[in-house]
Amino acid sequence: MASKTEKIIIVDDEKRMCESLSALLNDEGYDVQGYQDPAEAAQVIRTSRVDLVITDIKMPGVDGLELLQIVKQVDLDIPVILMTGYASLESAVEAISRGAYDYLLKPVEFTQLDLAVRRALDKRRSDLARLRILEELKISNLILHRRISELNALYEAGKSIGSTANPQELLRQIVALASNVTEAQVGSIMLLDEDGEYLTIEAAIGLEEKIIETTRLPIGESIAGSVAQQGRPLMVENVEEDDRFKRINKERYGAASLLCCPLKIKNRVIGVINMANKQGGEGFTKDDLRLLTTFASQAAIAVDDANQFEKNRRRLTEFQILHEITTELAQIQSLADFHERLIDKLSRVFPIDYSILFTWDDLKNVLVADGVSGVADIPLTRSGKIDLTKIPVEKIIFRFADGDEDKFADIGGLTSAIGEKMNESQVFPSPANAHMAIPVFKYGNLAYVFYLGTDAQRKFSDEDISLARLVISQAAILFEKERALLNATRLLTMGNMISEISHDLRRPLTSIKGGLQIIGQRWPDVMENSQFLKDVQDEVHRMNELVRELVDFSNPNKYQTEKVDLRQVVERARELVDADLRKSKVKFEANYEDADWNVIVNKNQIMEAFLNLFINAVDAMPDGGVLSVHGLTETPEHKKQEYLAVRVTDTGVGIKKENLSKVFDRYYTTKETGTGLGLAVVERIISAHNGTLRAESEEGKGSTFILYFPIEMAS
Repeated sequence: MASKTEKIIIVDDEKRMCESLSALLNDEGYDVQGYQDPAEAAQVIRTSRVDLVITDIKMPGVDGLELLQIVKQVDLDIPVILMTGYASLESAVEAISRGAYDYLLKPVEFTQLDLAVRRALDKRRSDLARLRILEELKISNLILHRRISELNALYEAGKSIGSTANPQELLRQIVALASNVTEAQVGSIMLLDEDGEYLTIEAAIGLEEKIIETTRLPIGESIAGSVAQQGRPLMVENVEEDDRFKRINKERYGAASLLCCPLKIKNRVIGVINMANKQGGEGFTKDDLRLLTTFASQAAIAVDDANQFEKNRRRLTEFQILHEITTELAQIQSLADFHERLIDKLSRVFPIDYSILFTWDDLKNVLVADGVSGVADIPLTRSGKIDLTKIPVEKIIFRFADGDEDKFADIGGLTSAIGEKMNESQVFPSPANAHMAIPVFKYGNLAYVFYLGTDAQRKFSDEDISLARLVISQAAILFEKERALLNATRLLTMGNMISEISHDLRRPLTSIKGGLQIIGQRWPDVMENSQFLKDVQDEVHRMNELVRELVDFSNPNKYQTEKVDLRQVVERARELVDADLRKSKVKFEANYEDADWNVIVNKNQIMEAFLNLFINAVDAMPDGGVLSVHGLTETPEHKKQEYLAVRVTDTGVGIKKENLSKVFDRYYTTKETGTGLGLAVVERIISAHNGTLRAESEEGKGSTFILYFPIEMAS
């Protein structure tokens, strides 16, 4: 029995013939439609599926041969059986030449027709099967061709990204290659920040620059944030219709289909790659997602390798810079020269359009510009200051972790604080697009700040800041050590020279002093009444004291140390000035708190320091008063460890505010007969013991001098 799915069209202008043939073939199980009008039949053939056409040749309007031509225009493989009552060799040849399957003579015998129909439909089935196979082969070839194209694209992409070491260039290549592979018009690659909290766009195509610069996407939010959090690739067929993301992403992507794949290294997500707006307006397919996922795996490895390479390159650069600085230290004559050379070397790693070297004034909380690179119009005068008195600088700079000075932390806070002050200043330029302030410490205290700026669009990265911090801090340590060694060498040379000159000076001074004594003995009236001779005698005395100080300074045995109880030194110094205390009606008080007072010092030098302070205190209280010594353990301002502190306080006339910063300067004195060496000697002695000395005073209310001895010096 024939299949009802096979459709036969019968065309004959004789009604009886058309109906009889249709009825016979219907009885055989075929789907048969008969038409007396050839034009109507032609329209059906053009608009619907037909498996066989049986038509008379001689018909009014459109004859059978013309209908044959119409059928072949629609489908060459549809068989056509022609019938005629006017058979001739010419018509048969023409019918076959035009593509007719068979040629039957009227009156048509049904057995003959049935056989021709069966054979024609068998051929039709065979042709359709062949066409299906060809179509399947064509589709398979297309799929295979696409797979080969994809593999070639992945291979070329792998070659390309594998040959690029520069991270930024690599990211640009990854986005371009991924968009090419997936036929996307919009694409981006986003990387996680160091804390793994935010995604930022590092390279993109088809996105506005403003979106690239301002996007800071928290993990878990939007499509990319969700993929980064879950670590699984995602395909969204239509953002506008997706309830999870349409409210967030509609403005950016419209109704586009998009793909998002994580960049993973050993199950650790380092970022995501996004593709959207496929060319031609089509939606992405699972094949696109599979392809992008494969590509993302390659890209993640390349990004990680490039980052590691860049870190190693920067580390090597850091060592190269430090090595170059070390070899050039002997030629560096000043801090400004050191600053200029260091910035020149750092600019090989990242752009630096200008740099300012600030020195820190600890007493005034002021940064003073002492060196400039790249900015010619900044006057290097004391007016070039950054006043930080109203900013809690200690919270920004002196934030150590586990006593590690290298972890002072808040560079961003210091940079912002200086940047705001520079904006307010008429001297300094406005902060650049990218800037950083790197503090440098000396003996645990802030010493300098290197301020670097660039007008480039890219801001300084965490790696840039980290490299600058390491190089500047290490180079500064080397520079300070070199300067200290050079100073030590100079001091040794100076000490030898001073020792020789001092001994030579004593001879003429002794002669002058002896001559004055002879004049006084022989002509006492002249000596008594001559102001000139008195001035000479005072100056000889002052010069003698200066020579003694120089000899002491040049004597290495002056600083041989031993363990002593500092309280005994204080008591002995009090005994030595006891007569002066009684004479000036000054009361002495001592208060020693519970602390370890056994320190390693040069006993005679420390004794001299206390004697100088006690004598100054007595001189400051001509009408009597109280001299007190208070000892305790405390941590000085801007220090990390505890010190043994000895506070020497008097209730005397005090020191004027404008003179307080000068009291430790050599030869500075407010006394009519003073040499100006007393407090300078004290400061030198305490510094030689790795301690510090601080003065506090209020005019009319007295003064306090605090001597700090490091705890590590104790027992």
